[in-house]
Amino acid sequence: MAARQKLRILCFGDSLTAGYSYLGSTYHPYHFKMDQMLAMAFPDYEITTVERGKCGDMVRNGFLTRMQECFPPAKKDDKRPFDWVIVLGGTNDIAFKVPPQEIFKKLTEVWDIPLRRGCKVLALTVPDVVGDGKFKMRGDADRKVLNELIMGYKKPNLHVYDLHDAISLTKMSSTDRKTYRDDQIHFTPEGYDLIGNKVGMALVSLLVKQRVADLPPAKRRRIFKNDDKLFEEETGNPESLDGGYVVVRRTDLD
Repeated sequence: MAARQKLRILCFGDSLTAGYSYLGSTYHPYHFKMDQMLAMAFPDYEITTVERGKCGDMVRNGFLTRMQECFPPAKKDDKRPFDWVIVLGGTNDIAFKVPPQEIFKKLTEVWDIPLRRGCKVLALTVPDVVGDGKFKMRGDADRKVLNELIMGYKKPNLHVYDLHDAISLTKMSSTDRKTYRDDQIHFTPEGYDLIGNKVGMALVSLLVKQRVADLPPAKRRRIFKNDDKLFEEETGNPESLDGGYVVVRRTDLD
């Protein structure tokens, strides 16, 4: 029996990566749902996910040291410890009025650590917060600048997913906000599952794109034959994973 291909992922960040909820009485990291999606899409993979989320941590102060700890100096024949590193950070820095340009500069230094070791990086934009008033308005302005800097950054093996847009409060009904948001900053377990759903689909698309790129053109065309066919399962709730399916089309990879 052939050995299963290994997929090793590091989810790195602050309390939003740790899955902090209900004043710390519950931790439900988004990678729980992300792992389910990856397992459905790639049943032939052996998936290992390491979560390194630290509550209250800041990109400016703690991220760089902690990321270095995840990548100790490599010995001569050491392989990279992870295939993918997913980074989400900046929420606490914005709350403490760290300029977005400074946050971004530190993020690039954090991303560079896994990139130098041959890992691929998926950088996430920073989600919005619940509330109103001048404090939120200033934070929203800084968050917009930071997210635009993240979205515009280009480097080999670094990919960006706009998590802010995917789970934006402006796209949620009042019922959804109660379901997914716990407090001004954090999410409920259902909210972290929503993040895992979105990030999982982004990672599935990137992995499929790489698989397809490695195939000869003729085989690539056969894979996407009848790509416009609508599967019966696709008519259901796109947020629900109970159906046990993941559909990836050519358009998802463009």
